[in-house]
Amino acid sequence: MKRMAIFFGIIILLYSVYYDLNKGTLRLLYKEATVATAQPQVNQASPPVSLESPSEDDTSSISYVEMEVKPGDTVLSLVEDLIDGSMPVSIERVITDFEELNDVPPAKIQIGKTYKIPNYQ
Repeated sequence: MKRMAIFFGIIILLYSVYYDLNKGTLRLLYKEATVATAQPQVNQASPPVSLESPSEDDTSSISYVEMEVKPGDTVLSLVEDLIDGSMPVSIERVITDFEELNDVPPAKIQIGKTYKIPNYQ
């Protein structure tokens, strides 16, 4: 009886490794999270921001999109989702723009809350 339990345990372990390598459980969780993500609402009141670095007086006119943070999201991943390509500005600029729009550092964002994400399109 003990040998049969060990045999079935090994079969279950091998199947789970096979399934994880071929299908990937993390990839399935990522797909479920992206499907459940709501579409961003673009703020039409703000003019689009230029790709040049802003002057000191121009920082209040940053174009943004309000998005709800889902599990696994970061400020950089949300910005990359908006632009669908390579980032046209530096990471430092994204961080400072996010802090100016929300008065919250990117490391302190919370799941389920809505934040203003800089839009660089």
